This record gives sequence, structure tokens and C-alpha cells, in this order.
Amino acid sequence: MSKTLLILLLAALCCLNAWSQVNPPVHIKGRIIDKDSQQPLMDAVVTLLNAKDSSRVTAAFTDKNGAFTLQAHSGAYLLHVTYIGYRQRQQLLNITNESLQDIGAISLQKTGVTLGLVEIVEQRVPMVVKKDTLEFNADYYKLRQNAVVEQLLKKIPGIEIDKEGNIKVNGQPVKSILVNGQPFFGSNPTLATRNLSADLIDKIQLIDQRAYQSQFSGTNNEQTEKMINITIKKENNNKFTGRFLGGYGTDDRYAAAGNLNRFGDHALTLLGQSNNANGAHESGIPIGGYGIAKTSMGGVNYNTAVNSALKISSNAYVNYFNTTEKRQVQRQNLLPDTTYYYNQDADNGSSATNYAAGTHIEYKPDTSQRMVLSVSISRTTENNKQQSAYESLGDKKQPVNSGTTLLTGNSTRSEAGVLVSYRKRFKAGREFSASFIARYQTAPLLQFNRSLNYFFNPDGSSQSDSINQYATTGNHGYDIILNMAYAYPLYKNHFLDATYSYNRNQTTTEKNTYDFNTIAHVYNLLNDSLSNAFRNIAQVHRAGISFREQKERYDYSIGIALQLSSLRSNNISQQIVQQQTAGIFPAAAFNYAFANNRRLKLQYSGNLQQPDITLLQPVPDNTNPLYIKLGNPDLKPAVMHAVNMSYNSVNPASFKTTMVAINATMIRNKIIMASWLDSLGRQVSKPLNANGAWFVNTNITNSFAIKKWQTNINSTTTLAVNRDINYTNGQWGHAYNLAAGQNLSCSYAYKQLLDGTLATGVSYNSVHYSQQKGNNINVYTWYCDFSYNLTLPLEFSLGANINYQHNTGIAPGNNVNIILLNATIEKSLFARKQALIRLQAFDLLSQNKGYTRTFGVNYVEDTQTQVLPRFFLCSFIYMLKP
Repeated sequence: MSKTLLILLLAALCCLNAWSQVNPPVHIKGRIIDKDSQQPLMDAVVTLLNAKDSSRVTAAFTDKNGAFTLQAHSGAYLLHVTYIGYRQRQQLLNITNESLQDIGAISLQKTGVTLGLVEIVEQRVPMVVKKDTLEFNADYYKLRQNAVVEQLLKKIPGIEIDKEGNIKVNGQPVKSILVNGQPFFGSNPTLATRNLSADLIDKIQLIDQRAYQSQFSGTNNEQTEKMINITIKKENNNKFTGRFLGGYGTDDRYAAAGNLNRFGDHALTLLGQSNNANGAHESGIPIGGYGIAKTSMGGVNYNTAVNSALKISSNAYVNYFNTTEKRQVQRQNLLPDTTYYYNQDADNGSSATNYAAGTHIEYKPDTSQRMVLSVSISRTTENNKQQSAYESLGDKKQPVNSGTTLLTGNSTRSEAGVLVSYRKRFKAGREFSASFIARYQTAPLLQFNRSLNYFFNPDGSSQSDSINQYATTGNHGYDIILNMAYAYPLYKNHFLDATYSYNRNQTTTEKNTYDFNTIAHVYNLLNDSLSNAFRNIAQVHRAGISFREQKERYDYSIGIALQLSSLRSNNISQQIVQQQTAGIFPAAAFNYAFANNRRLKLQYSGNLQQPDITLLQPVPDNTNPLYIKLGNPDLKPAVMHAVNMSYNSVNPASFKTTMVAINATMIRNKIIMASWLDSLGRQVSKPLNANGAWFVNTNITNSFAIKKWQTNINSTTTLAVNRDINYTNGQWGHAYNLAAGQNLSCSYAYKQLLDGTLATGVSYNSVHYSQQKGNNINVYTWYCDFSYNLTLPLEFSLGANINYQHNTGIAPGNNVNIILLNATIEKSLFARKQALIRLQAFDLLSQNKGYTRTFGVNYVEDTQTQVLPRFFLCSFIYMLKP
């Protein structure tokens, strides 16, 4: 360490020590008790607020004796105490310069409501910790005028949102968002986060989805997911609000969007949007790209509470997209003793229209019963066109083959489904739950395949082959899923859980391929080798029994499950394939709450996984004449053994959250794609079963807030190790993949004048092959992203996003360094600032590249995809405010 740095550190420590001696903190202690029983209340939230402005100073939980300790400097404060099921209490507190101040016992009065009811917490408390929920008060966070919900979520510790709008809470993905506890357009969170105004929001609740779906179930060994519930301020209910945007820019880029909302007892939302800017007007342009898309959608969502027992939610929407994509692919096929190279230039286009509607009905006749009925239908029509030119090269880059391919086709997929569930809690702790799911789908496909291929022999001669075919594929089938569970109390806090599930999948597929008749100029020559029809029936029975103990601080379960699987396939040649598999799997789970804000979960589970129906059909797929895919009707189910551990800690005093998740899975009879390459560069692949595959991944997320500066800091550490199996040209091999990453982000807000985010991260990815060790790969990527928005005089504001990415270990000819710059300037209009004029500039430096590198067990592939070029967009935005 340099002398200068050492001197600076010593000076900083001396200053801190001197300051602490001048103004030492005062230790404040006390106890929280029940007013009637005088018993201590554990995990009550004690918050110290400034008496002047009610801003938060510090907070703590009470221990098992109801005791708490706080630290603060002398002055006037408000002591605020909350505990679920009890009335809140607040009292004035004057702190003197004494080193210790004991305020004695503070008693709380029960509210007389059940623990299942939501406790009302004053807005001045920014965070409340409940058993399965973290609740944040929206008014605590300072946002700029006319911000949307996505910008509010980015301020909350532990939440990360990427450019596409995908949300993670402490590293776990969020798949759905509720508004006032009701579904909002199914499983697309961005419809809520990018359309609803932040100033409508009262609270943001981060909820354990297992507890939401299984609130009457006593079992605790289910996988958990995160979801977000947004509650609307009461004064905004039963009033119309909305947001409308229209914009036009260079290169004929356009964007239009609008939503009209009314929340409350009869909630109604209308949405519509259309753009050909890849959604850049909402989130900017991320590095990389997926072609150029035109999208349009419209939808309606309606929620109503008929009475206290019956709630109904319905939605319907239509989506349309049209995508064009130019792509360049460079692929290395790694054989045991050599390497083949494959290059492709592709020009693809597709268009699709999707219609969907659904209704969700929830009925609770009393506190012990819950019934749910969900019905959904959808229909998607799609048209595709793919044309490409390709070449394959040998290990010395000598020509092996080349050709062109043109694929055109259209398909229609229709699906209908129904879900019925019932839960009942009986006296003496007995519980029963059951659910039934039925789905039916049909997906006919029509496709033309035209290709011209040239193959070069080692002696210099060549040969050609052409394909001109028309294929029709008809698919239809159904799924039936039945689940039942029963919990029986053995004695105090001990239960016997019995479960049963049944899953039946039946699919019928008929494929007819016709060669072109050059004489009649029609496709009427049936190609028997590429045609087939078969029906596949897969059934799974699983029954389990487990012993469970459930205490206030911990619960555990130990059990065993028997799974029986059967598979029957009958193809056009009357060849019948039958399989029956049985497996016995132990199951165990342990959950421990160190306190209301710190929890540990451990779980082991095992199951059989049936092969996908598309892998069983013994008919070649020659869509790509160089990559022929075969089916394998003899595939066995894969056997999965998984161990999961998670630890969560939340400190409301510092807004600090910690989440550690470790997952390990071992797979027996894993389904892999074996491949064979001939001397002309043609590859044939076929699914096989293999042993020896496993993976372990770890995710550590830390977040905390510097409340005084309205600053949130998030840190995510990931580490994953994967061992996969390959079978190439008759030889077995394996590949180890190590992926590690560290990301750090910091967001800052100063009143409503300035907010900014700085994010940086580094990732490392390596693949080591047991064969072809000379092709081992090491890739490093480092990025830095900075975005800000500054409010200027005269109702102007200025914003920008700068993203820098540095790559090593990528294919030659691709950019090592990329800088992406987007900028925005806008002006508020009218007295209530309910309108904006916005000018946006995207990719000002024209450096965006749609480059990706992917790794497989026997290949490395680099893909360069067309991206949206630099453009400008001018928009007018109007907010309908209550």
C-alpha cells in the first residue's frame, strides 16, 4: 500500500473517531408486551422517526423477550411500533445526552382481527416485514414527474430490471404481477410496469408465490416463486386514469401507446400499442439485437368483487408482430479427432397474430374454503420464410459442401384449458385440497422445402443434390392433470400428509411429405421415408406420504413417493412401443425462521421426466439438409435428483436484504443429442439416454439502502458448474462449463431533481472438452452502464444512458469494445404537468452489434444478427390524472 493511501486512510479514521467522541450515540432500550397478558411480543417492528419531519432514523426487531435496542443522537423523536394483529402505537420520545436510556415496557392492544387480514401501516413507515411478504410504501421514494411503475420498482432494494423489462427479486425471476391482489393481463409483467403511473401506487408487496397459491395447504415442500402485488391508493380508486403516447421519427420509425384505467370494486383497464422501434421508446436499446420488429397489441382486463366471497377477473387481448432478421452464423463442430466449420448467411421473416382470452373466478364462502375456476383460450396463426446460403469447411478450411435453402410455411395453433381447484380446512387441523387441469390443443403445419446442395469430394470432384418438397403436419392432443393432498393431525404440531397426482398426455401426429412431380408440376409424390402417423400416450401416477412437524420457528417433513410412468406409441407401420418405469423417491424439507426477517430453507426432491413427444417420432426431419434430425421411440424417462438451499435475511433498519440460493441436480438417463458427421459435412442427430450429467449453481444477492441519500446498492454474485455428456461419431465424451459473474448497481435520487443509476459487472465463461482439448474456450465480458435524468428550469429535463461493453475470447472480426449511447430531452406542459414533449436519440455512436457466442457439448457458434440502426423519435405524451 502506498504511503499516500495509508495517510488518507489514517486521516479518515481519525476524523471518524473524533466525530464519535464529540457526539456519541445514545443507546435506547425497551420492551414490547401484550397489554392483556403482559407476555413479550417477538419480532415486533420498532421504528424511530424524526419528530420534525417523520423521516426514518433507524429500526429494529424485538427478540424473544420482546426487547429491542436502538441508537440515535440526542433530540426529539417519534417511536413507532407495529405488530401483526395488534394496533399500532406511536409516542413522543426525547433523547438526552445520557449514554443509555431505558424507556421501559410498551404495551400493544390486540385489534381483534385474524392474522390472515392485511395490517394497515402508516405511509411514514417505508418497509414492513411480514411472514411471506416484504411491503414498501411508494411515497417514501422520490421520483420524477410522470414516472411509471418500472421506475419505482428500480428504487426498491433487491429488485433488478433489465432492458427488456424482466424483473428479478433477490435474483429470483418474477413471472406475474397483481394489481390490488387481482391478475393483470396474465403473465406479462411489463403491461403493468410500463403502463401504470407511479403516482397511483400506494404499496409494493414482494410475495412468496407458494404461500399465495397454497394458503390452505399445510405442506411446505413446494417450490417457490416471487410475485409482485401493486396496491392502488384509495383516493385513486373508482376514478379514470391513463397514459397516451404518439411518436414519429427518422427512417419512418413510429410508436403509439395508450391505456385507460379505473381501479376499485369494478376495475377496468384498456390497453393498446403499436411500434416499429423494437420497443426502444420504452426502455432504450440494449446491446445486441433480434432483428427489426413491428408489433401491435390491444387488450382489456376487468376485475370485480361481486361480494366479499366472490371475485371475478377476465382479460382478452390480441397481438400482432412482423419480424425481419438478417443473420450470419459461424459454427465449429468439434469431432473427436478433427474440426468442421460451418458458415451461413440467413435472411428470415415471420409474422404472427395471437388471440387470447381468459376468466379467473375465486369463491370463498367462508374462511375455511376456497374454490377457483380458470378458463383460457388462445389461437395463433403464423407465417414464416427462411432463406439462407451456406458452406462447410474441413479442418484445413477446404470446401466440403455449399448450397442454398428456402423454407416457407404457415401454421395455426389453437388451445383451450380449464383449471378447477378446491381447498377445505376442517376442524382439528385436517385439510384437503384438490385441483384438476385439462388442456386441448391442435397445431397443423404446412411447409415448403426447396434446397440445392453441392458436395465436394477429396479428389476434387463434386456432386449435387436438390430437395423440392411439400409437407403437411397435423398435431392435436390433450393433457389431464389431477392433484390431491390431505393433511391429518397426529398429535400437537405433528401431521401426516398424503398426496396423489395423475398426469395423462395424449398426442396424435400425422406427417405427409410429398416430392415435386416435374411432369405434372404438382406435389403429389408421397415420400414414405419422410412420412408417418402415430399416437403417443404418456401417463404418470405419483403417490406420496410424509411426516411433518410444524412449530412457530421451524417445520420439517420427511417422506417417500412412488412414481409409475407408462408410455405407449403406435405408428403408421403398426409398430407398437411400450415402456413402463417405476421409481421410488425420498423427499425431505426443512424450514427454519431465525427471526421473522431471517429464514432458511432446505429441500430434496426427485422425479421422472418423460421425453418430449417430438423426440419420439421415428421420422427424419430434413428441414436443413446438412442437419438431419431423427427421432427415437426407445427413449427412457430422465431421472432427476435435486437439492435446494436458500437463505433470506431482511433488515428494515438498514433496508438490507441478503439472499443465498444453492441448487444441485444430478440426472440419470439424461436425453442428449448424439451426432454423426460424414466426410461430406452432413450431420445426423438422434436423441439418446446418457448418465453422468449434473450441475450446481449458486446465487448470492445483497442489497441495502443509504436512506439519507435515497441510494440503493445491489450486488449479485453467481457461480455455476455444469457437466454435460456428448456422443459424437461413435465416441462418448463430456464437457465442463464454468460460469461466474459479479454485478454491482447503485441508484441515487435527489428529491425530484436528479436520479441516476450506475451498474457494472464482469462475467467469465469457460468450456473444457474431454475431446478436442485444443478448443477449450475462455470468455470474459465486462460492462458498465450509467443512466440519469436531470430536471432543468422551465420544466425541461435531460436524460441519457451510456452502456460500455468489453469482450475477450470472442471470434475474430467482432468488436471487442462497444459503446451504446441513448439520450432524451423532454418538456412538461400545462399547469398540472400532465403532458410531455419528448425527443429521444438511440445509438448515437452507431456501435450497436447483435453478436452472441453460444457453447454446446460438441460445438461453438458465433452469431451476428441485424440490429436497429441509429434513429431519432419525437413523441407527445398525455397523462389523464384523477
